Amino acid sequence: MRRTILAALMMLAAGLSAAHTISSERRVENPLVHYTLGPSARFGFTGHVEERLSAGSYLYLRVRDSAGARHWIATLTSTASAAEDVEVRIFARAEDFHSKRLGREFSPLLFGTVRSGAPDTR
Repeated sequence: MRRTILAALMMLAAGLSAAHTISSERRVENPLVHYTLGPSARFGFTGHVEERLSAGSYLYLRVRDSAGARHWIATLTSTASAAEDVEVRIFARAEDFHSKRLGREFSPLLFGTVRSGAPDTR
């Protein structure tokens, strides 16, 4: 399972890097370089998907956690669960993130993996 999660994280990082345009002036860096959380700051939670926004190979999910808080999560479409109840593992956070493809701001936006999982009932 750890290999699957690691492979998904590597695919997400590579995809985000490739998705950024290269200008004639300079190359735009992979956003995860600035947003990656240190190992001790990474976290996970379970919740319920309330909204899905497709953005090419990325999927933005609004997930309500067991405490009722809503979070926007960016993940790879190819690895995201189609389930409504999910387990989320977060490895990066952007306080303010603009999606060119969706033409909107996310504040904050979490980057992570999303898989099927029962919500916490505690």
